[in-house]
Amino acid sequence: MNPASILRLAFGSSLILASFWSSATVTLEQYKNTSEFTIRVHDEIVEQDLNDFKAALDTIQKDKKLLHMNAIQLNSNGGNGSIGRKIGTIIRDKKLYTYVAPKAVCISACVYVLMGGVVRYPFGEIGVHRTTYPADAEVDDSLTETFVRIDISLVKEYSAAMGLTYALREAILNTESWRVRIINEVEKQEWQVYGADRAYEERLFTAIGRELNMPRSKYINIFTANYQGCQKEARRFERSIYDCTKTKTENADLSGVVLRYFDEAKSLMRGLLF
Repeated sequence: MNPASILRLAFGSSLILASFWSSATVTLEQYKNTSEFTIRVHDEIVEQDLNDFKAALDTIQKDKKLLHMNAIQLNSNGGNGSIGRKIGTIIRDKKLYTYVAPKAVCISACVYVLMGGVVRYPFGEIGVHRTTYPADAEVDDSLTETFVRIDISLVKEYSAAMGLTYALREAILNTESWRVRIINEVEKQEWQVYGADRAYEERLFTAIGRELNMPRSKYINIFTANYQGCQKEARRFERSIYDCTKTKTENADLSGVVLRYFDEAKSLMRGLLF
């Protein structure tokens, strides 16, 4: 029996799936006791992860399963930068979200994966530095400068494709390979590490407004008013902020009905008194 057949038979059990990929750093798991699944990228990012990541996505699509919160969970100290960028590109093409739990880390090559998300929730520790060459790498001194220039070019190309801010790109390129620059909470916001692809978010606002049969501007007001509370749910990996705020429209509509009721009651009272 080939691996694909084994995977299809084992899909109902997260334990079997985890053991199937036990030697890899990409795992496909059932989300709690629900019908949804989640993909985790953890530990060192290696070449095999690219194939395993594609296989996990193919399995979800083939079996028409839902990816919880539409998000890829990350917890990695880095690894192969080229593979990180390739996985990040797939994430962007598939319009997936990325998530780093409060006690998790995403450092070095993992940041490329993180920034692939059209929506990014980096609640854990995020760190960057420029490319580190393997300890056993034998690089001819005459080629070192060429390798460095090619690497810089690849990082800039990926940054442009993913819409990374100039500040984040420069932090990656200008932090020595032998240390890690931890991005603080203010920088996460200002550098759009925590955030969303601009075009994706604007289209999402329009789509949700249509789904709820309300003006786009009204949903954005509801989104803004409930952002902080819904952010707590996203932090706990329960719901995305967008899904959370969609449910708040019912409360908003109820509030509108109550306000109209009081306005009508006040008008009636004024009529009786005068």
